[in-house]
Amino acid sequence: MADSRANEAAEGVANLHLDDVTGERISKTELKRRQKLRAQEEKKQQRASAAPPKAEKKRHAEDDESNLTPNVRDRQAGRHAFLLTSPFHSNISRFEVIESRD
Repeated sequence: MADSRANEAAEGVANLHLDDVTGERISKTELKRRQKLRAQEEKKQQRASAAPPKAEKKRHAEDDESNLTPNVRDRQAGRHAFLLTSPFHSNISRFEVIESRD
């Protein structure tokens, strides 16, 4: 009886394969899955390193508030005030919003 359990355990270990990367003993299907996943990750890294670096998107001049002309700044403040005084925010006047932004 003890011999049969020992034989079953030996057969279970015999069916396991050694994963070279982690050093674990795993089933054949798990080993194949891990190898396939590693190959895909390696291809991704090779493509990423071979691809040219992405250029930074150009920003509009209106996005940077430090060098806005007064009329553009007032236009943006008006848009902001209009959005805040929509029916959902009706307790704020447009003038209060513009003054708070300054």
